[in-house]
Amino acid sequence: MEHVIALHQVYAELIFRGLKSVEIRKRKAFSEGDTVFLYVARGNPYELRDTLRRLGLHEEQTLTQRGTIAGGFEVGEIIKADLDTLWEMTKETSGLALVHGENGKRWLGEYIREYGYAFTIERPFLFKTPMSREEMRERYGVHIEGIIHLSRKTRKPWVKALIGDLLAREAVYL
Repeated sequence: MEHVIALHQVYAELIFRGLKSVEIRKRKAFSEGDTVFLYVARGNPYELRDTLRRLGLHEEQTLTQRGTIAGGFEVGEIIKADLDTLWEMTKETSGLALVHGENGKRWLGEYIREYGYAFTIERPFLFKTPMSREEMRERYGVHIEGIIHLSRKTRKPWVKALIGDLLAREAVYL
């Protein structure tokens, strides 16, 4: 199954730099073997700037651009766990400690509440040419903004066309 999800730019950057190998969600949004395309959403610009600085980078050195489907990954192992277990298992691989520092566990608890799912990120890839919001509007007649989760199991023809086009797009595996 294929999905398109929105992800804050700071986390997309960490995935494509090999610094985030686990995606955490409140619910079991994917299955092992699924392909997830990433729509790069704005998120908190200060978190992006500060995280890039901690990595010795500047905002001009981003690999992604907001408002685009920049690439994606394949879903590997999936783990359901309570907050404490999930934090211990993923604090170094989810990007939360890098982005939120000592507040990472608190942020995770506010997001998942009692339990959540950790999805292993496998075979991350970047598109040679990301798909922009403008291209999506021209091709499919839709305006994409903010929080999204689209999947192939939809009945909407434009989503199926979008996913088909993404599958055919030239990508570089990292």
